[in-house]
Amino acid sequence: MASSTLDIAPLRSLVAVADCGGFHRAAAVLHLTQSAVSQHVRKLETAVGEPMVRRSGRGVVFTDKGAQLLAHARRILAAHDAAVDDLIVGQERTLALGVTEHGADLILPSITTALRNHLSDWSVRVRFDRNVYLAESVDRGSMDLAVILDGSGLDRANAVGTVRLQWVAARGYKLSPGESLQIMTFTEPCTLRAPMFSALYTLGRQYQIVGESPDLSGLYAGLRSGLGMALLPIIGWLPDGIAPVESMPAANLATLSVVGRRGLDPDVLTAVEEAAREALSGEPAAIP
Repeated sequence: MASSTLDIAPLRSLVAVADCGGFHRAAAVLHLTQSAVSQHVRKLETAVGEPMVRRSGRGVVFTDKGAQLLAHARRILAAHDAAVDDLIVGQERTLALGVTEHGADLILPSITTALRNHLSDWSVRVRFDRNVYLAESVDRGSMDLAVILDGSGLDRANAVGTVRLQWVAARGYKLSPGESLQIMTFTEPCTLRAPMFSALYTLGRQYQIVGESPDLSGLYAGLRSGLGMALLPIIGWLPDGIAPVESMPAANLATLSVVGRRGLDPDVLTAVEEAAREALSGEPAAIP
């Protein structure tokens, strides 16, 4: 090896690149610049003497040596973080919470209140992201718990509530009889695309995808400009300038669920589930 030292910060960046599928998303999760994450990985490559990752399309693929170091990095970080929790008295601990963008302004206040009541000595760090990415992060253990939306609506047994999917567009948007429907949607991966295409098939009308966005704010911008309409879950209220397309039928139900990483305190998970359920029902969250 060119160096016998593997520092914690670069190892944490390496794990984030693996968990997030690339440097850009890893930088956002770590609250670092993308160049800082790249420098961390290069530092590890210098220490080990071999490349850790290689580019593959929009993402990255770990080399054999990179995968080997990644396994060590996870164990090192787990031991390091456990030691910090045990030995450093009074340190504020952080719970990583993921939340779908849909209805976050309605659901999040109840959830953060429930978390503060159960974990008064912890801080909460919230990440808004796509449902697929949130679920993957919880599954890997890089996020503690997440509130996610399943557009298929199939897993109702484990859901905290159901949400109606409805066609929305700019206020005053008019459909032209006989013309193709102008559709805006999220880019892949997205749990709402399949129910959208299913609803369009049921309608039996021609359609055209006129715009795609990776996030809700971009989709709303396209809708407000009059580009077309989108199938979205209706949670709480719609933003200014957006309204249901009354001439379009409502589609299927989506489900809202709370998922927690392995080892999470079940009481915390239950408290968040109850808070999300009560927020959906319009009732205030119970204070334990």
